[in-house]
Amino acid sequence: MSDWRIDSVEHLRGVKLKFSKWKTLRKEWDHDHCAACGAKLTDKGGDDVLREGYATTEEYSKGVYYDWVCSECFHDLKDEIEWVEVE
Repeated sequence: MSDWRIDSVEHLRGVKLKFSKWKTLRKEWDHDHCAACGAKLTDKGGDDVLREGYATTEEYSKGVYYDWVCSECFHDLKDEIEWVEVE
């Protein structure tokens, strides 16, 4: 069975991702969304947001912390999308 999230993260196939607390690239950004499922990542808000996940690294064409993947999606899709976890 195909996972509905795969199409959403195809642009991230084979990239390196690092587990991190959520960080912003620009002061006007107050959150990001998981590239796979859309879950909200932020350092503000209540219990309905995530505060950490897997972020792109400096090697990614758009840069570090540009795209995020929540922990659940990372673990569910890492083999299929060929993600590499780095420290």
